[in-house]
Amino acid sequence: MKKSALLGVLMLAILFSGCGFGKMVTKYPEVSITLDDENLETRGGQVAYTIKGAIPPKYMKKKATMTISPSLKVDGQNLSPFTTITLKGEKAKGEGTTISYKKGGTFTKTGTFTFKDEYDMAEVVAPATAQLKKKSTTLNPEKTLGEGIANTSSRVGFQPKLADNNNNGTSFLYAPHNYKTEYIGKTATIYFDLNSSAMNWSNKNNKSAAAKDSIKAFQNFMNEGNIISKVIISGWASPEGEESNNQGLSEKRFEQGKKWFENEYDKYLRAYAKANKIKMKDLQRPTFEYVNNANGEDWDGFEAAIAQSNIAQKNQILNVVHSQSNNAMREQKIREMTDIYPEIADVILPPLRRAEMSLVCQKHETYTNEELIRLVKSNPSNFSVNERLYAASVSPDLAEQEEIYLALINDRNTEGDWRAYNDLGALKLNSYYTTGNTDDLDGAINYLTKAAALAPNNGVVLNNLALAQFYKGDLTAARESFKASQNASTNAVNQNEAMGVFDIVDGNYDGALQLIGNSTCNYNAALVQLLNKDYNTCLNTLNCIANPDAKTYYLKAVLAARMKDENALYSNLGSAISLDPSYKKTAKRDAEFKKYRHSDTFKNLVK
Repeated sequence: MKKSALLGVLMLAILFSGCGFGKMVTKYPEVSITLDDENLETRGGQVAYTIKGAIPPKYMKKKATMTISPSLKVDGQNLSPFTTITLKGEKAKGEGTTISYKKGGTFTKTGTFTFKDEYDMAEVVAPATAQLKKKSTTLNPEKTLGEGIANTSSRVGFQPKLADNNNNGTSFLYAPHNYKTEYIGKTATIYFDLNSSAMNWSNKNNKSAAAKDSIKAFQNFMNEGNIISKVIISGWASPEGEESNNQGLSEKRFEQGKKWFENEYDKYLRAYAKANKIKMKDLQRPTFEYVNNANGEDWDGFEAAIAQSNIAQKNQILNVVHSQSNNAMREQKIREMTDIYPEIADVILPPLRRAEMSLVCQKHETYTNEELIRLVKSNPSNFSVNERLYAASVSPDLAEQEEIYLALINDRNTEGDWRAYNDLGALKLNSYYTTGNTDDLDGAINYLTKAAALAPNNGVVLNNLALAQFYKGDLTAARESFKASQNASTNAVNQNEAMGVFDIVDGNYDGALQLIGNSTCNYNAALVQLLNKDYNTCLNTLNCIANPDAKTYYLKAVLAARMKDENALYSNLGSAISLDPSYKKTAKRDAEFKKYRHSDTFKNLVK
């Protein structure tokens, strides 16, 4: 050793010895201070840590104390969210962990502190000072314990899409349109003579104005070209004959009604073919569903007709009929009463001998979706609110949907329906999620607030409002709205995933696993699996997500870093950045990537 260097060491030794600290200064590099896990991370917004240390034998002077002040070095400044560690010699006064001079000793300090954004790239250091009597000295070199604090637990997020109410939250939910298939139709009635199934247009009832009107209306309805869903033909007999014979009559009358309808439909087809210059052989005849209601004796019709008649003894007649033990005896009593009460034979029984032909057509079956949407837009007053909402629901064009909803809220007759406001809010939320335009988010909140005023305690509205509040950054309000949505008295929505997300926010990973941990192909399920260090399950969950977005790719990059798969890290991080360039800045500061921060590949990705 050169004389000058040796002289410097001797002078330092004499100096420190003169201060009384002696080997506490020169042997400080032998003191061990470490983080039990150098990869600090947040959980529920808190950072838990364990600092351990070992003091070598013959180091700690008996009357000395040592103060270790773990800190976060941020932009050249030491911030101190950690708890100070105090060590003392065997004869030192005050609080602290006693360290034997002869044997040395160990210490452990655990604690938590609240995470702040500026901590993400902080260096964890442990400045230390020694005190002896009234003197103190800084112990060097300052020990570095770790680098950065990972905040991956904050990366909760929803991946919603526009959806009908499927009783599952975390989607932008449309209100139920409540549209049900509506049917229209016409019925014609043909009457028959006693004990006959032959068509007789001279029958008194067939010649009545009511019967002729029903036939004409039936023919006109059919000629309008309504598409027929089914034809219901009901054959009836009056109840004074024998039951077995009457059942056969009703069957034959059904067949006559069917034959008459098919002849009428053939007339319509011939007229249609002629008007449209189509050959009959080229005209495809539709197949109808026939409903055979060969009902036999019309007891209900008989009793109703008696009850509505002017016969003075009608109650006695009904009592006599009701008192008989079987149909045969009732039939006999009716035959007997026709001699006493001619009105029964002349007025009550003849209209019961009939066939009724009913056409059933779906109201909008003649419209394609495109035609329905066009008609709703051009003539909205011709359609109910449910029909207009249904038209919007079958439109693949979001701008077209918005046009229909706006027309509803600007129509004085429909402006009080909450569903249009809700659906406009859902569209605006979807637009914000797609483009990031905050005007859309504000617009969504405006519409949803109005929907909530019109429909308080409605689960669909509250779900959408919760998502809007979540994106606005008001997690407290979002949590309450999700809870209210799940408990709503109307249209309650399953919010297990949302509640699981807030369990993650709270650091309750076990609770989150119970609610969403077993979900397949789900981002938040993958996140809680990663945080729980179940990396293989997390990888499977992420890999099965269809059409992954930037957030998904970024989480896959974090997982790859933890699994030390460098190629997968760069590939997924590159995909995340290509979809959302803001992830460059995020990745630069993310402690998850601290071991790769200095690689050329990483630098090129985030530059």
